[in-house]
Amino acid sequence: MIQLVAGLALLGLWALTVFAQGVGGLTGPPAQEVPGPNLLDNGGFETTTPDNVPAKWSARDGGLWSIDTSAHSGRASLKLAGVDRQQSVPSTEQAVTLTPGFYTLEGWVKTAGLGAARERSGVRFCLDGRPRLNWWKCTTTVRGTADWTLLRQALIAVTDPGTYRVAVGAYGLPDGVAWFDDMSLTQVRRPALDAYLLYPNFRGMLFDDRPQTVRVAVAVTDVAEAQRSKARVRVSLLEEANGSVRASRDYPTTPARFTAELDARPLAPGAYLVRVDLVGEGGDALYRAADYRIVKAAAKTRERLTVWYDERNVTYLEGKPAFILGLYNTTGYTESRDTYARGQDDWGNARIAEAPINMLINYWLGRAPVPALYAYMDDLHSRGIYYLQTVNFYYVDDPQYREIPYPAAREGEDALNRWVARTLAKHRGLAGFYTADERPADMVPKVLRQHRALSEAAPGTVTYAVLGDGWENQAPLWRDSLDVMGLDPYPITKPRGQNDLAMVGEWTRLGQDAVQGSRPLWMVIQYFPLTSAGGWPTYEELRVMSWMAIIEGARGLVYWSFGARGLSWVKEPAQRQQHWRNLVAVTKEIKGLERVLLAPDAPVVARESSGGAVRTLGKRLPDGTRYLFAYNSKNTPARVTWALAEPAQEAADLGKSTPLKMDGAQLTAEFGPYEVKRYRLR
Repeated sequence: MIQLVAGLALLGLWALTVFAQGVGGLTGPPAQEVPGPNLLDNGGFETTTPDNVPAKWSARDGGLWSIDTSAHSGRASLKLAGVDRQQSVPSTEQAVTLTPGFYTLEGWVKTAGLGAARERSGVRFCLDGRPRLNWWKCTTTVRGTADWTLLRQALIAVTDPGTYRVAVGAYGLPDGVAWFDDMSLTQVRRPALDAYLLYPNFRGMLFDDRPQTVRVAVAVTDVAEAQRSKARVRVSLLEEANGSVRASRDYPTTPARFTAELDARPLAPGAYLVRVDLVGEGGDALYRAADYRIVKAAAKTRERLTVWYDERNVTYLEGKPAFILGLYNTTGYTESRDTYARGQDDWGNARIAEAPINMLINYWLGRAPVPALYAYMDDLHSRGIYYLQTVNFYYVDDPQYREIPYPAAREGEDALNRWVARTLAKHRGLAGFYTADERPADMVPKVLRQHRALSEAAPGTVTYAVLGDGWENQAPLWRDSLDVMGLDPYPITKPRGQNDLAMVGEWTRLGQDAVQGSRPLWMVIQYFPLTSAGGWPTYEELRVMSWMAIIEGARGLVYWSFGARGLSWVKEPAQRQQHWRNLVAVTKEIKGLERVLLAPDAPVVARESSGGAVRTLGKRLPDGTRYLFAYNSKNTPARVTWALAEPAQEAADLGKSTPLKMDGAQLTAEFGPYEVKRYRLR
């Protein structure tokens, strides 16, 4: 044990020495979005009709609403009382027409004895697309007694243009009184200049044996004004220590997002800043995006990194490329490796290792004692499984924070994150940290701050955050606050044949667009019954969802869940075994093609006839063998003819034993609803 501790200490010291320059990434806060004008008329309820109701607003259960002189500002507010005597939930609404973008809904609320008799009641604001869309977003619910308080839901993603309703009203049927004032709905405007570091993509680390072209995605918001003032975009590389410019290049302003490039080959090892300016005709900076820090380092720096990923978003686990196959679990803790291995009723790590799992998140061990975590990682690592520690509650305002036993927690969340990162990263089985789970984008500043602390203290790890539960369209706002993004589409909610399995592919594209293809996506796949009507995914559904994500660009899959709400809740032994066999079979099929999935993407198809209904992914191996993976995104049969980019002498459907007939450089296939096919072309 003494030797182990000494070895871990030396490993930690070595890592700190190697990363004396630190890691890179966004240096400042994300670009500040600017709120536009208030889209609501009479948001302060100052203007009334002859019936003494607020103009421009329509009320349901109008007798419960009145204009009151107790105002947050101005002379009037809207008062709601007597709700508990009603049969229906009252609201006051205003229709608005919106275009796609991000919106912030806010207003002020005062309460007196609200919801005192009914705990699950109160008031809130909502942006509601019903009945046109089955979509709505609401603020938190307020109850109790409080003076004027700002109630806000920021950065609501609207994707469908059309009419929506802003609703001010009750949740449940609360007793008591509420007042509302100064309501607003504003569209969040993009910053004048948006810049996003595409490469180097792993924590700004520019290793000297990898590509040496720094790439930045740039977008100018008001192109017309920029062109009138003869402005241009200037991208520069500066020495961090003294600010001297080592490379610079100007680009004209264009309506479309473009990729700026700088040659970093002449740079010596060290830290640099990537700066993007919108400069005027005289060369003065009119607007500056937040700098990115990059660190040029020797290739040997990677020798002690447990995890990193390359320019194609391929993950390396202790130097070996891997397609990530992960699993969520929930267990108690112990210092016994054998107990972790056996688990409860022989459903422990040894059982998990029956599948080719190489990544694991244990959602319940975020505050487990360090010796118990070391024992857990010992057993996992011996099976080729790496561990992501859950830290998504390491915030002083989180109710769980006070239960964290580590002394560093008393010093604040930054100290806690650094201590946990340094301590756990001494173990080679630590892959990184699970930092966010289905959180709205107003958490981004906190998660970004945590990401920086974890990255600096544990350079050879990754942070992983998962988006979903209605917040998935906020994915672009998360791009700098994580290393690896995940989304968790759970499409199986209805009886067989009624579920939109293509949701998995759509959400994977959402993630790809958010990071502009420059960071890995590890998609979360449904492995539990979300509803009784939908039940457990079948083997074929599990397989289809997995391949849909892969075909759309996922570099990893994480299945929820081996633990609570998932496999551990299945009481019938035969059913439990069958669900597990399904996952083992699916993951083994994927693992069997790992070498192919890690190969470069290739344009195997030149043209296709399905109009995009059949989605494809092409791969090419060094020997020239090509692979074509495809799925039908529709719940109806589809026929497609592909014109291949290069002729093939033979084709094989990997799901069948007989070779396919080729028609020159064309390949035709029939797909059932949501069917997946895999071809090898030679």
